[in-house]
Amino acid sequence: MKLNSMRRTSLLFRFSAGFEILGGIFALVLPVKFCSLLFGYTLVTELVGIARLFALAIIALGWACWEVSSHAPMQNPRRSLCYYNIAVGLLLASIGVSQDLTGVLLWPGVFIHLAIGILLLPGLTKLEIS
Repeated sequence: MKLNSMRRTSLLFRFSAGFEILGGIFALVLPVKFCSLLFGYTLVTELVGIARLFALAIIALGWACWEVSSHAPMQNPRRSLCYYNIAVGLLLASIGVSQDLTGVLLWPGVFIHLAIGILLLPGLTKLEIS
């Protein structure tokens, strides 16, 4: 009985994680359409970057929750944070280069996110080997 309950919980957990990943990919690729379908309004151009930041966070959450290995319990969250930070750093950099949205924290945010992502990379290799 307990095994069936664990399987159902695991299945629900994966479904929820997969749902977040798919929703995040949709919001990342088609942010205007995503917001239109979800909220019923057209997203203004200036907010597309914010929608994509949201999308990356949702993808990272789903990825971290997809499956935590019993051999390396911090593997997926660490990988997710690594990729999230690198992706956000690159997204913020592209916003800073291509748009007039450059607040005082934009470039420090770019460098901090990229630095954190890069610093997490060696830990992934160690976790995968052990």
